[in-house]
Amino acid sequence: DHLRHEGGLVAGQDYHARRFDVLGGKHGDHIGGERDAASALVRGEIDATWMIAGNFRAFADEGTLPAGASRIVATTGAFDHCNMTVSPGVPQEAAQRFGDLLLSMDWNDARVRPLLELEGLRSWLPGRASGYALLDRAVTEEAFYDHQGRIAEPAYRY
Repeated sequence: DHLRHEGGLVAGQDYHARRFDVLGGKHGDHIGGERDAASALVRGEIDATWMIAGNFRAFADEGTLPAGASRIVATTGAFDHCNMTVSPGVPQEAAQRFGDLLLSMDWNDARVRPLLELEGLRSWLPGRASGYALLDRAVTEEAFYDHQGRIAEPAYRY
């Protein structure tokens, strides 16, 4: 979507996308798959990849992306990428307690910082329905989901 709207490139015509789906049951692993893509980039198997900025920095720090082996050529607009949801049958008190615990996590608390780091966060924010417009546009234009919300993209492994 970003390549089409910002660069005028068309999938299948101007480029071929290769997926690096890992832990697909999470519907969007952004550590393992992005690390695999970064390694493929360094090996010359692919010409470009995308990843969240935090992973780019982490992969550079750990040596997955050696100094000078890559560069950022484009940046998408900001979008929300992560949320927590509970099943409809969860008691309201339990859901509220879960939310309260997430919101109370303090980056300065050494015991909980690793949990925030797992999600690339410094804090959790209250839930909202906004912040997903860029993702919604992308999955809609790429026909990633069908009208019932099921994944329709045949190349996606999960």
